[in-house]
Amino acid sequence: MQSSDDQHTRIDAVLGRGPPGMAAILDLRYTGDMPGTPIRLETDRLIVRRFQESDVPAILDYSRHDASDEHRRRNVDWEMTETSVRKWWAPMMTMRPEEAINWLSLVIELKGESRAIGNTGFNAKRIGDAFQGQTGWFVGEAYEGNGYVTEAATALLDYLFGAVGFHRVYAMTSLDNERSWGVMERLGMRREAHFVRNCYHDDGWVDEFVYAILAEEWAAHRAGQAT
Repeated sequence: MQSSDDQHTRIDAVLGRGPPGMAAILDLRYTGDMPGTPIRLETDRLIVRRFQESDVPAILDYSRHDASDEHRRRNVDWEMTETSVRKWWAPMMTMRPEEAINWLSLVIELKGESRAIGNTGFNAKRIGDAFQGQTGWFVGEAYEGNGYVTEAATALLDYLFGAVGFHRVYAMTSLDNERSWGVMERLGMRREAHFVRNCYHDDGWVDEFVYAILAEEWAAHRAGQAT
């Protein structure tokens, strides 16, 4: 069994705090034998980590939205009570990456405020020795427009491709959610599909985009950022 320090060393390498070279990212693999090992991905401004009981007030705060804000409403899966937040998030505290058949959500913590400002996550489908799955994100309205989503998603993709062993990651959003698919394009993801009137929103059927990126494409994207 790997120690927690070993896991943090692996993640440090993925996030560029270890030896340089993108090839190292693709060589790292989550071994599946680390029960209780915390997922903690640190960037310049953020920490992407497991839910903690103390996050409940902040989650309620960043989840608040106007009833007419459909994009936010569709991304808040808990009722606006402390009990509901605890119940929804409790499984995320111990779920292992390979168990994320439906979804594993992680908190996005802003270092400067030491509080949760949003969440990101993924699901995982094992195919042979690799995984593929979907990712997504959500931040409070007060924190939009600061690049936090792109920063958190970058850390998560480094982890999924480098430590867990993902082969492909995809994301979906409606055509009118330009902020979200703008993040996907900044991450180097390619638009793979445009589904016509595929998703039902308040105003009726809307189009939906699918973006995706492969492990080797992510490595090339990150290598390009380093030059």
